[in-house]
Amino acid sequence: MFIHGYNYTYQEALYRLVQMSVDAGQSQTSILFDWPSQGDLVGYVADRDAVAFARDDLASVLDALGRGGVKTTVLAHSMGGLLTLETLRQLKIAGRQRELDMIEQVVLAAPDIDIDLFQRDIRTIGRMKKPVVVLAAKDDKVLAFSQRLSGSTAAGALDVNDPRVQELAQSDNLQIIDISSLKSITGTNHDRFVSFAAAYPQLQRANKNQSGPVAGAGALVLNGVGDVISSPFRLTGAALTQ
Repeated sequence: MFIHGYNYTYQEALYRLVQMSVDAGQSQTSILFDWPSQGDLVGYVADRDAVAFARDDLASVLDALGRGGVKTTVLAHSMGGLLTLETLRQLKIAGRQRELDMIEQVVLAAPDIDIDLFQRDIRTIGRMKKPVVVLAAKDDKVLAFSQRLSGSTAAGALDVNDPRVQELAQSDNLQIIDISSLKSITGTNHDRFVSFAAAYPQLQRANKNQSGPVAGAGALVLNGVGDVISSPFRLTGAALTQ
């Protein structure tokens, strides 16, 4: 399931979903959750309100998928990450664990979420089946704009080499992946998750086999073609290795 971010029209979100599905060689059914973004650069504040409005609808979709026995991987971009975490938090508080258990994995691409809110939501939701993946880049221009508006650090702009970020990944069961070297289609550095899609099957296989630098929680750095080139640390089971 793809949950788009700020400044998306339905047509743009659908195109992006198809593009990523093809690039990743996706054979499973792809789902687009479209929330009412203004689809306009000046609609930032309105889009944040729309995210709050859409939480119940996303919860209903996840409930329907869960009732149908569908295991879902959620890829949420930018402000869609805020919608995703707030919805999962809502489900957790309501005691709707069944819906949470049917989520195979959550991937947050350049999440436009205040880091304090991010941590609170992650800790309220609790441990998922697999580590929550955060695709981050310090040079994301859209998140830089968001940070100027809010005065706080966005979860999608974390530095994987920062010991505090490494500690966060360890304590909260996260995979924080630096995708700064991947290609940006628009030059904003906010859409690198599209380039990441082609490398995702490789990372999934490594996780499934519990081998290589992407096993378990940790902080990773990718090169320009999506290969892991360094791992500031890796957590596998109870062992923390440098």
